[in-house]
Amino acid sequence: MFLTTKDFYTEFTENRHILPYYTKLESNYNTETLYSLEEDATPILNPKCVSIKLFPKYLTPYFYTDESIGVKKVFQKDVNGCAIHIKEKTTIDLFLRNEYSKKFRTSINRSVNRFELCFNYSYNMITESITAEQYRFLMDALHKMLVHRFNQRNEPNDVLANWDYYYNLVFNLVNTKKASIFVIYSNEEPINICINYHFKNILFISISSFNPNFSKFSLGNISIYKIIEWSLNHNYELLDMGYGDLEYKRFWSNYMYEYENHIIYSKKIVHSFIASIEASKIKFKNFLKSYKIAEKRTKIKTLLRKNKKRLNNNINYTITTLTDYSTDNLTPIAYNDTSFSIISKPVYDYLFLQSTPIDTITVFEIKHSQEYLIVGPKTIEKITITA
Repeated sequence: MFLTTKDFYTEFTENRHILPYYTKLESNYNTETLYSLEEDATPILNPKCVSIKLFPKYLTPYFYTDESIGVKKVFQKDVNGCAIHIKEKTTIDLFLRNEYSKKFRTSINRSVNRFELCFNYSYNMITESITAEQYRFLMDALHKMLVHRFNQRNEPNDVLANWDYYYNLVFNLVNTKKASIFVIYSNEEPINICINYHFKNILFISISSFNPNFSKFSLGNISIYKIIEWSLNHNYELLDMGYGDLEYKRFWSNYMYEYENHIIYSKKIVHSFIASIEASKIKFKNFLKSYKIAEKRTKIKTLLRKNKKRLNNNINYTITTLTDYSTDNLTPIAYNDTSFSIISKPVYDYLFLQSTPIDTITVFEIKHSQEYLIVGPKTIEKITITA
């Protein structure tokens, strides 16, 4: 086998491993050396031609080269990364003011304030010493959130497909201070979980999801806000959100970057030829991207997915505002009661719209699994489950 393919980004983020073809890596956002190969160490090129994809261009690479080894660099078109660059240590308020528009700041602060008003909340960044029991509890919650999210979108997900691998990986990384788990709680319930990898002054925002019942509260944005706040206090300089053209990444990113492919090869004729073929393949793919062929293919796949039956885990309901209603013969439902789960999203939507703390309302069951009453300080609303 003459050609081997490698993924720089996966090795760098998940395994904290620098492939042995690099002698040094410098960061472009602060010109510091992030990695340097030990003196007298010589990388072994075996096999004789290696194609390394997804090298982030916020790093400057230095290669081990001599008269027998060559390097080709090929730009990877339409693969763009998003990051948050922390230029100086400051407060979260000043950071937002310096980096984002007034409209964006207002939206984020409103989300944080509304969430903290409505719920008995807490935030926790776990960076070490997590027990197996605590870890299992959080990962089970994250798995459930991810399953719901991708069932709704009718899309496959690499993390779910390789869940055992990530489950074992993250536990070991957290307990060796190479990863962290950020959790947002409502009471004792984890409602947003984000797994981050760490490499020196870079934090990689990686696997995340949230409880869909809290969808109106923009928990994803609150999570990033709090991770930035934590990073400001712990001397991180880059929060890398990776590739993928997602709206929230564009909103938060103040440092966009590109990727390139590195082909490292022996200068023997056969290996040079293979390297040239590989470079030509990548350039041809870039050419096709110029004509939006991949984009059109993605649209076709999206249309095909829409024709498939989606798993709908959300409830449908109607709201009727009442001027008065007797609760004398009704039973209140506790928020930690399993029977509350069917009504939780309508209740949380109510809290959001009314800007009302959860401790100031009472929920009653009128008709089991069909009709409920929310009695708050401002309004009384009847919730009717329609499906």
